[in-house]
Amino acid sequence: MILAQARHLLSEVLHPLSYEQFFQEVVSRRPLLLQADTALPARQLLGPDPKALLLSHFAEYAATLTCHIRQAQVPAPKPRAVPDAAAFAALLTEYHANEYTVRFPDVTNVTPELAQLNRALTLLFGNPASTVLFWSLTGAEAPVHDDEVDVIAIQLVGTKRWFISDEPPKLPNKWKALGASVPPLGAHSVYDVKPGDLLYLPRGSTHTVQSTGESLHISIGFVPVTIREAISSALDYMADFEKPLRANLTGRADALSHGQMLDVAGAQMRAGLERLLQLCQQPGFVEAALAHRQARMLLELPKLPKPNAAISPLSRDTKVQHTPLAIGQVNVLAHILDFRFPGDQLLVHPAVAESMEFVRQTPQFAVKDIPGPIGDDVRLVLVEKLLHSGFLQAL
Repeated sequence: MILAQARHLLSEVLHPLSYEQFFQEVVSRRPLLLQADTALPARQLLGPDPKALLLSHFAEYAATLTCHIRQAQVPAPKPRAVPDAAAFAALLTEYHANEYTVRFPDVTNVTPELAQLNRALTLLFGNPASTVLFWSLTGAEAPVHDDEVDVIAIQLVGTKRWFISDEPPKLPNKWKALGASVPPLGAHSVYDVKPGDLLYLPRGSTHTVQSTGESLHISIGFVPVTIREAISSALDYMADFEKPLRANLTGRADALSHGQMLDVAGAQMRAGLERLLQLCQQPGFVEAALAHRQARMLLELPKLPKPNAAISPLSRDTKVQHTPLAIGQVNVLAHILDFRFPGDQLLVHPAVAESMEFVRQTPQFAVKDIPGPIGDDVRLVLVEKLLHSGFLQAL
């Protein structure tokens, strides 16, 4: 997947709002409700029968369920493995009978369409995106809360009513702050959603939800790269080539528990920050630091699925294409080229930089189309390696 494809996927889901409006006027600023309108097909991300689809995945989800409720009257059922879809439906009924909303913790890859949208958001926002699903019956309510991630909620089945605070979003960190508690809902707006509707919620927006019918909705969570993350990435990048940053604080491995060398620690930290400031003023450093961060993020994603069948012999005329979840990054170093893609990397000679950049940016091509100062033997080897890794697939 390349940037243009990612933008197109998100644009289809956001229609009739434009891609530019979403990023310029909405993201991290305010909630937004987009009704189904003509975009309904693009938002049917779990197909025509989401309930049947989820029940068919009983082996994957039954033992991992979680739940929530506004005010519990009886303990929640325990998630457990079940033998078939009927037993899974019975387990869900146990939750629903006591007004619990069932949460499927990770449905990111339950359909190819949803997996591709998550991958598009990962590419566009620079952080991994993932999806959870909520299944509730009429009258079920969630506690007042806020989320540490931005959310795109898409209603799949039934109706729901959202109560969202009118206060500006708090944009919290991804971890729970010391002493943090959720404020009361206070002044708020009400959003009624039906199948196909999309609701965007910035992270840190206090809200609660009530099911006004049997309801299934997905919640796609992500966090745009923040200024804090950018500064951290610059520090991480500097630490790769500045050995003093990797030394023990104060020179003692027990510096934090020793407690009597805070002046030394403060001086070391100030020196590190001064050095970081110097580097951030040098041309190309910030760009390199952010690229370094992106490379690490790609490596931490789950690996791409490998081909199930043996790969047929290749020729100059063999045509290939990116697999649906493939995104890549070319990192040219002095002694080697590090091609990063989800969960993996390919280390090759820097001389093939032009060739690898072509592979990264071109969704479909023939082996003979790969440019660069290389022979067909090298072209064939590169394509074969990327076929085995799951980045490419034969047409």
